[in-house]
Amino acid sequence: MATIVGRKTGGVDLTVLALAGITKPFIESALTPVVGDGTMISGAVKTIGSLAVNQFAGRGLVQDSVSIALAVDGIEDLMRGIFGMGGGQTVDPFGGAL
Repeated sequence: MATIVGRKTGGVDLTVLALAGITKPFIESALTPVVGDGTMISGAVKTIGSLAVNQFAGRGLVQDSVSIALAVDGIEDLMRGIFGMGGGQTVDPFGGAL
């Protein structure tokens, strides 16, 4: 079996990326009632939150994973807001990729 723990892709440890992938849906679900989802505002809040995690919580497996999950979700929301796909609209120029 291939060794995955300790390997890196794009300079980021795969363990951190895996934990970010597991964490993202939970963070998204928790923040949707507060800041919404798929809007410019929710994207800005989540992206700034990602930077705040690194600034105030420091670095580590959990902190990096939460920061990456927030950043990915925030940028996704910003793209949806920019292209007018937020707020329950059904038109998706990305064909479901986002």
